[in-house]
Amino acid sequence: MKYDYKQLDVAFYLQSLYDDGLKKMVTQCDASIEETVLDIGIFRFKGYVKAFRNNLPDYSIDDIIAIHDFDKRLSSKLFSMTSTIEIRMKAYLIEIVYAITDNPYCYLLAKSYKEPFTLPLESVQDWEVQQLNSKKKKEIYLHYRDYYLNTYDFQSNQADYIQNEPMVAVNTTKNINYPPFHYFIENATLGTLINLISKLQIDDNDILKLLGKKFGFYSHELFLNYLLRLKELRNRCAHNGRIFNRNFRGLKAFGTHTAFKKTIYEHKILDVYYSLHVLLGSADNFKTVDDLIDLFVSDNLVGLESKLEDFVLGFIRTR
Repeated sequence: MKYDYKQLDVAFYLQSLYDDGLKKMVTQCDASIEETVLDIGIFRFKGYVKAFRNNLPDYSIDDIIAIHDFDKRLSSKLFSMTSTIEIRMKAYLIEIVYAITDNPYCYLLAKSYKEPFTLPLESVQDWEVQQLNSKKKKEIYLHYRDYYLNTYDFQSNQADYIQNEPMVAVNTTKNINYPPFHYFIENATLGTLINLISKLQIDDNDILKLLGKKFGFYSHELFLNYLLRLKELRNRCAHNGRIFNRNFRGLKAFGTHTAFKKTIYEHKILDVYYSLHVLLGSADNFKTVDDLIDLFVSDNLVGLESKLEDFVLGFIRTR
């Protein structure tokens, strides 16, 4: 079926909501409300409206905007949790790799991967050798990358650590001053990090398995699924995506999570919130689903009117 796009005017769209029973805001004029919807983004705003569709006459435009504001706070909280997991993952990864090998450039060796692998451009472009421009003012404190580029060169280390071994493919033709593994990992994005972890195998040691054990996972495949969900959530938070009333990647349950899935839906935010606590090592604090909900409420619903708090709770608990 051909997609028939129709341009959506904010004023016309809001009026259609009012015609369907949504109450108007009494504290602001129509022009001010339209400006607010434009700031939210009409596509995102429609996602919030969808959650109210079955009982639209019971709510006002204020309630929808309040849910958007709650969603922003929720996104900030979840982003902080994902950052903590990322920091911990990098620390564990560096510790694991350096316990296996004393080669700080092991990640550049083709033999260090389970299958043919290409380092993505985003992972190396910060390490491009650049000519200094004497006409530009220098910073008082150089960025660590510039400090590193000015104090060593990869070629000097290549002879000792790479020798004649085949190097991994790199998606660039630029001159890259490759850093040691710990520098590389600290500078890597979460997407690059997960991609690397899933493929690294150093001296027959599967890095994904070893890292999964650090996080308490019996299955490295299950651990990878958790990491992929983590990346999905992180990207939505980082790019101001809507979190509330949205489906997420499903996960195979294990342990207490198996019992929880009889009550909470695996594709919704409460399950995602639980999976973050699994990665943080704090999931054992939840003996029942009510324990999980209580913490979610205290973490994220403070400040919402009781009517909207009940609305959110009813929505996230729906199986």
